[in-house]
Amino acid sequence: MRKELAIGICFCIAGILTVCFFGYTYFTTYGFLNTYHMQAFAETKLEVSALLANIIWERGKLFLLICLVAYTPLKKVAPLVLRCGICFTAGVFLAASMLNMGIRGIVFFTMSLFPHCLFYLMVLLLIFGVDTHSFYNRKNPVVKRVIYYGVVGIVFLLGCISEVMISVPLLQKVIRLICT
Repeated sequence: MRKELAIGICFCIAGILTVCFFGYTYFTTYGFLNTYHMQAFAETKLEVSALLANIIWERGKLFLLICLVAYTPLKKVAPLVLRCGICFTAGVFLAASMLNMGIRGIVFFTMSLFPHCLFYLMVLLLIFGVDTHSFYNRKNPVVKRVIYYGVVGIVFLLGCISEVMISVPLLQKVIRLICT
């Protein structure tokens, strides 16, 4: 557990250093977190159904890929690779937020993760934390597997819905408070 935490922290620091050394100009002038893009996002009226469909499509492709990887021998290293990727990306996003908004970037970064991130992490824990081969040792292995993937799918959809219904309006309010 300590080794995995240390690896995650190292990748987060690597993401922060990557932005500081190589992406400073990009993130402060042209990046997606500059003032123009942030204010445009805060003032945009989003169509919920179109945004939900887009989020399900974009997140769903990765979700299916992760489900497929869970059935291969890569299941042993996939959680570590995902953790490293998530930590590196979080470091990049945190550093980019702080470069553009100062200390208020921490608030923006934190608010951009909740609540949908909790659902997506639950999906990853369900996929990689449960041994799906143990379903074969019980009665009705097909039914158990269908129920298992049904629960995983429902949690995934709850994450997508919370991202559209809670996270986007919350972020728009946070941006209005931070950038004005």
